[in-house]
Amino acid sequence: VLRPIAVGISQIKYFKIFNRWGQMVFSSTNPNLGWDGKISGVMQPTGTYVWVVEAIDFKGDKIFLKGVSTLIR
Repeated sequence: VLRPIAVGISQIKYFKIFNRWGQMVFSSTNPNLGWDGKISGVMQPTGTYVWVVEAIDFKGDKIFLKGVSTLIR
């Protein structure tokens, strides 16, 4: 399961994952939820997926991070 680890974060505005065609495959505002590698119950193929997260830390500052993860089956 791919999910953000919210250390020092008071609120997650969004956590989104996109496939290589730009289709959003997962979205959540709950830091305890993550993507299990499926879309509508269908296992997705091995590949690279882009994630983005926007959050607010305990000082009230906005944090925006992005990266890539590789799904291996």
